[in-house]
Amino acid sequence: MFYREGFSFLVKDQTEKASKVSHIKVTHLNRWETEIIKELEINLRLRRSFDEVYVAFVSSFFNLVPQEFSTENPEVLLNFSEAEFEDNQILKSFTAKDSCFVYGTSSALIQKLKELYGNPVFTHSGQVLMDSVDKTEGPTVYLNLIHHQLEILVTANQGIRFYNLFETPTGEDILFFTLFAMEQLGLDTNKVELKCYGELLPNTKVFQILKKYVRFMSAAIKDEEFLGNFTLHNLSKCASSQALSEAKK
Repeated sequence: MFYREGFSFLVKDQTEKASKVSHIKVTHLNRWETEIIKELEINLRLRRSFDEVYVAFVSSFFNLVPQEFSTENPEVLLNFSEAEFEDNQILKSFTAKDSCFVYGTSSALIQKLKELYGNPVFTHSGQVLMDSVDKTEGPTVYLNLIHHQLEILVTANQGIRFYNLFETPTGEDILFFTLFAMEQLGLDTNKVELKCYGELLPNTKVFQILKKYVRFMSAAIKDEEFLGNFTLHNLSKCASSQALSEAKK
């Protein structure tokens, strides 16, 4: 799983037993691509032969569109997004709810991943979140914090009402974007249910402060190791479903 500050990975054996999650952090954000590609080339844990490789990008250069619009010119669909790199490759990631993430990421990184692993399955982190949570009748807010990037997902009536990804370098940013999104969507903080994933764990200061504003707020899963790496642990299941769905088309 690749994000602005580096990447994380784990390896599963044939029994689905997962290794400990490894985190690789870049030293210079403006050299993101170079450092990541070098690590992929020299890391012996990654220079192996794998049966399957699944890759997620936490990319803010995206747009979420109804599936029927996925055949439109992707550059047009991304007109309102800000590119993170000068040389992007545009990809698509289909959710189980008939919507499609159109997103861009480093062409050089995509090329290196294909060179190392042949035909890895690519997806957007938002697709993993959407396909991993339970959709409820009443409005529910889901927060997933991935290395200073906050995904906010809102569901209602078994469908998606809102999704966005925000850069949140501080706890104050997390509070602001969460409460602002809820206000704009007309959600009552005394009634709506809010579930937290990723690094937004109960023992963090920002979790405890946010809980003062949202009455029905909780960690989505008791297992903190699994919860802290929620997207990564669910990646293979969601990405393989996406690959199967696209193959049927």
